[in-house]
Amino acid sequence: MEKIPTGIEGLDLILMGGIVRGHAILVEGTPGAGKTTVGIQFIHEGVVRYGEAGLIISFEQFPAQLYRDAANFGWDLRALEAQNKVRVCCTSPEVLRDQLQKPDGLIDEWIQEMGARRILIDSISHLDTLSADPMERRVLAVSLLNALKQRGLTVLVTKEVTSEEGYGCSFEEYVVDAVIRVSNTADQETGRRQRHVEVLKSRGQDHISGRHYFRFGPEGIEVFPLQVVPTHQAVPGEAALLPTGVAGLDHLLDGGLRQASSLLLSGESGTGKTILGLQFLQEGASLGEKGLLFLYQETPEQVQQVAASFGWDLAHLEAEGLLTVVYAPFAELSLAEHLWVVRVQLQETGARRVVFDSLSAMLHEVSQQPHMAKERTDQLVRLTKGLGAAAIFIAEVPAGSSRISTYGVEETLVDSVVLLRSTRDGLRRKRGIEVFKARGANHVMGEHRMRITPSGIKVFYRPARGAERDDA
Repeated sequence: MEKIPTGIEGLDLILMGGIVRGHAILVEGTPGAGKTTVGIQFIHEGVVRYGEAGLIISFEQFPAQLYRDAANFGWDLRALEAQNKVRVCCTSPEVLRDQLQKPDGLIDEWIQEMGARRILIDSISHLDTLSADPMERRVLAVSLLNALKQRGLTVLVTKEVTSEEGYGCSFEEYVVDAVIRVSNTADQETGRRQRHVEVLKSRGQDHISGRHYFRFGPEGIEVFPLQVVPTHQAVPGEAALLPTGVAGLDHLLDGGLRQASSLLLSGESGTGKTILGLQFLQEGASLGEKGLLFLYQETPEQVQQVAASFGWDLAHLEAEGLLTVVYAPFAELSLAEHLWVVRVQLQETGARRVVFDSLSAMLHEVSQQPHMAKERTDQLVRLTKGLGAAAIFIAEVPAGSSRISTYGVEETLVDSVVLLRSTRDGLRRKRGIEVFKARGANHVMGEHRMRITPSGIKVFYRPARGAERDDA
């Protein structure tokens, strides 16, 4: 069974490699959801990336309109027509039916002349003009699709629906091989509109279920699958130990943070979470290990100033290719898209260390949905592990709170939890650190003294014998 890519990377991942050659695919949705764009991208990418000529048959838009819409994404259909790789035709269902019934019709002429392998019909809803009888329309649809498939074409047809709710099952969904639904709905919490794509049916092939976020990018539709986690994941227990840059903390963690593991760094504002995260990345850079820093609240410039106060030059590390900083303000963040960005950054940079500052802000979109916060955190943890990175997730907790994490679910998903505290002692404040959890490690329990010094964080511990030390 041969599969052909649609040319939409995320959609091809959802479809486990693409669609079966020679199948008929239905793309349905309300007006403006992106049906026609999916179809044109299928044809355009088929030509440009896979060398497969294609036909575009429209029952309502003139070629000039399709040229204009395609040009918005940088797709030059006119040029491809001039190269005899694409044909754009505006006609009626009656004419198309008649041409397919002729052995030497125009469709057959184009197929032979171009070697066409793909076709877009926009849209099959116009078959309604041929008959008011549902059964007769079903027969017409089956005969149309079969005629195209018999000519060696992989067929993509669009269909309009009138409402996002209660689509039901139309006869078109039964007669095609796969059904893809696109939607553009308003979020009940924020009021912002979000686009989703869902594969409802894929005869003869597997797919990733669920509603996946997509958007219109500068070069076409971009789909962000829910399951971005690699199938082969590293096992933390078998990984090397990475020094955190804080010798005393390494001692508490039984040698450091394991490669391909996750650590939740939790504390109130001002307890040193960002500093410790930066120190972890700085230590990695000194060892030649690449790092990633995701920022959701403070800007890169603000964090550079913090780092500079300890003698750490983040701009230099970036210039040397040892650090990549990604700034994604939480108020503008789409979690589904951002998980994809995290995956791409980890794969492209090959980073061994990654810090998320903060996980609390990153999950803002689902802050009122604890189950979604848990699901997204789980995806993120498995993603970083699967790509072999040691990850520190910074969590913010309210002042005076006994909570371990922001949403009460994060600590159950990570390998280790480190708590930072700041308590008043007369006119001064005392800082403390505790390894609350360290899966698979013989960690030192209890709270230990911590200081923020001009060279970074120091953690003090008392060995079995002797005075308190920090091993700096």
